[in-house]
Amino acid sequence: MQIVIVVIVIVFEGMLEANRKIQRPKTRNAIQKDEEWMKERSYESRAQINSVKRSNTNTPPSSVAFTYKIYDDTDEIAVGDTVKFDTQIFDNTGSFDPSTGEFTAPSCGMYVFMLNIRSNQGKVCWIDIIKDGGERLATAFAQSSDKVHDGDSTFLTIYLKEGDKVWTKNHGYQGTVCTIDFDSSFAGFRLN
Repeated sequence: MQIVIVVIVIVFEGMLEANRKIQRPKTRNAIQKDEEWMKERSYESRAQINSVKRSNTNTPPSSVAFTYKIYDDTDEIAVGDTVKFDTQIFDNTGSFDPSTGEFTAPSCGMYVFMLNIRSNQGKVCWIDIIKDGGERLATAFAQSSDKVHDGDSTFLTIYLKEGDKVWTKNHGYQGTVCTIDFDSSFAGFRLN
């Protein structure tokens, strides 16, 4: 009799253990709770990652890009004067200052710059892209007749250190002042 009771207890415990291991379908409420828990953990992880990114001041922005254009035809730009592209199309870091016409590199890296100019009728424009120290990096040249606008574009890639400045200026073809029209633009971005 004792053997029968022991066998029944063992069988019963085995059935209980097997029953615990069986996965029963979850209710809709249980599934929603699981989804909410996963979303909270995901949100917490993203928040922690973003917090670390914000606290690390040595981390450069993930991307740097700007595009500015001329709002309206410029007044005459004297030889050596900076061309001030005054209308923001895009600037995700605020690294271009339209009041000075200068781009300041927020971090070191390879940068690409593009300059597109269109001279007003009867004008000759020779516009350079300049780097700190007065180094001429590239030139766009446009010579318009009295009846037709002429345009030119230039493109360059250069390594910049954090804080380096790049801008455009009137080189002054044969000492001439120039005017450029509202189709002119200056853009740049850092290669990641």
